[in-house]
Amino acid sequence: MSQAYYRNSVRGFLSESNNSIKGKLDKGATQHVQIWTIQFDSWESSIEILKSHLQSICAKHPNANDWTILLEYEILRLLTRIDAVIIAHDLIFIIEFKYDRKIFELADKRQVEDYALDLKDFHLQSRGKTIIPILLAPLGPSISFLDSKDGNNLVKPTIMANGKNLEGLIHSSYHLYSNSVNKGIDANEWENSVYSPTPTIIQAAQALFAGQRVEAITTYSATNLSLTTKYVIDVIENAKRNNKKMVCFVTGVPGAGKTLVGLNIIHKEEFIEKNKSSAAYFSGNGPLVAVLKEALARDEYSREKVNYNFNKALKKPSKSDSHQKIKSKIQNIHTFIKDNVRKQVAPFETITIFDEAQRCWDATNFYNKAVQSRVENEKKILIRKSEAEIIFEIMDRHQDWAVIIALVGNGQEINTGEAGIGEWGRVLKEKYSHWQVHISPELLFGDPNKSISTLFEKKPNNIDIQTNESLHLSVSQRSFKANKLNDWVNAVIDNEPVKAKELYSAIHEKYEIFITRDLQQAKEWLTKLKQGNKRIGLVASSGGLRLRPYGINTKEEINVPYWFLNDEDDVRSSYYLEIVATEYKIQGLEIDWAGICWDGDLRREGDSWAYKSFTGTKWGNINQSQDQQFLLNKYRVLLTRAREGMIIWVPEGDEEDITRSSKIYDPIFEYLIACGVKEI
Repeated sequence: MSQAYYRNSVRGFLSESNNSIKGKLDKGATQHVQIWTIQFDSWESSIEILKSHLQSICAKHPNANDWTILLEYEILRLLTRIDAVIIAHDLIFIIEFKYDRKIFELADKRQVEDYALDLKDFHLQSRGKTIIPILLAPLGPSISFLDSKDGNNLVKPTIMANGKNLEGLIHSSYHLYSNSVNKGIDANEWENSVYSPTPTIIQAAQALFAGQRVEAITTYSATNLSLTTKYVIDVIENAKRNNKKMVCFVTGVPGAGKTLVGLNIIHKEEFIEKNKSSAAYFSGNGPLVAVLKEALARDEYSREKVNYNFNKALKKPSKSDSHQKIKSKIQNIHTFIKDNVRKQVAPFETITIFDEAQRCWDATNFYNKAVQSRVENEKKILIRKSEAEIIFEIMDRHQDWAVIIALVGNGQEINTGEAGIGEWGRVLKEKYSHWQVHISPELLFGDPNKSISTLFEKKPNNIDIQTNESLHLSVSQRSFKANKLNDWVNAVIDNEPVKAKELYSAIHEKYEIFITRDLQQAKEWLTKLKQGNKRIGLVASSGGLRLRPYGINTKEEINVPYWFLNDEDDVRSSYYLEIVATEYKIQGLEIDWAGICWDGDLRREGDSWAYKSFTGTKWGNINQSQDQQFLLNKYRVLLTRAREGMIIWVPEGDEEDITRSSKIYDPIFEYLIACGVKEI
């Protein structure tokens, strides 16, 4: 099936009747899942505008007759379509119609920019090609804007066109950017190009909930993500067929796609029973759950509004209905546990996916949280068991079969009270040895080259353990421009500056990492990167309490969905660079470009790290080895949140304030320079 509803040469498009073109568009719409981006009736005027301006261009440049035009070209990662694409020899024009606009709105500009950036990054036949986004508002004002001072950026500045000047702007940009020496783009190859997107976790979740197959929205070229998903599904089918209870551990580097594996499984049709899913995704990561649920609810509400407006839904949608629809599929693990401890019966879900399994609470923390939540009179809640043990206890109530899928992020334990993956192993060995275990060799035996926690200290003899390499995801999809980013971060955190410098040289060309002593300079660098829907933001360690004099308050509570989801005109969003997200708010999530604010909690003393916490009026030492590791992991999390690049800000310090002296910050800056990071 073609990616565009309609494709023709410009010559063929000009000679074809409007009704014939609309008929093909209508047929294309019935063959694709998604709703039209604009009302079908608007194509009548849009076709007329395109024909009028293309005729003028062909009169001046007869070769333009051989250009190709595509209408309604699907962008799978973004769950939408480009209204029109014109392939003009070696150029790609992307046109977004806003037929009823009288002004050029920023959101519309960002939309067409996003299309262009998506093609540049993920569309094979667009790679290395010049892409020109055009926002066409026929009723809009005339804006004479064509900027040639854009360096080597393949995505050119967005052109604002109206019903009168479209031809002139296309004509001018063609002369400015096209080179007759270049080989022309093959339209057939372009339309059917390999498309290898790496969606954000939010985009992936939205696509899966909207009915997309995971194969359409992500690439498997660099990872074994497809093999992992298949293996887990085979485990589920095996358990169901043979009435067994199995637990499957999926590990991976940050951003490798563990969460995507879990979200994909809960959308498999074979796991839907009586119109209700028998599989559910759980996480103890409150911010991740909140952002996913809000993003999915907003997306669901938006789709339902379109359906209602096109008479494809009888009931007028409401935001509360959309939130309710999402509620059962994505849940907070702590709430799930409390509810099922009370009920003492098997849950409806026979398949449970637990994300960030290593972060499950230990017995003491679970007990303390129960007391704090004012359930002192509910004796069933006041038990001293870890969440891992309670999860097995709940799922073991099923009389026939059950599957637990534990998604494990090694090296990301960041808080006291988190039991770690070893607690899962203890519970299995001591109480639930009748559960069959599926695990990667890395999680079972560890890796001598990496600080990977293992499930068991020693392989037990009383458990059926099946190992498979597919259960470890070794390549990050988050940093799609630099597969070795995690290696660089680990070298920095593990105090290996020589290795880090070598890795930096390998990744910096495609994945930008800079350092500065000036916060304002960091903000300006980030602001210039606002293109399309690329999200920028500041992140910092929760222990960075002496960043406050610079306006960075790590203790300020933030509305996480607003920070991650709201547009750049909302002061509560990450775009404003006013509110900082700590490791607790951003773990499991991501942004495109990050500003890392580095404070004196993790500093250099000689050739090693020094671990500090700020209490009252001064810095104190962190002496416990576990707490030191937590601090290292916090910065490991912060340094792996950006998809496309980052800038690290290390303050200059103030000699009049002993708590933020330059003696604290200078060695940090010098160490990062030694790790290869370039000063901006």
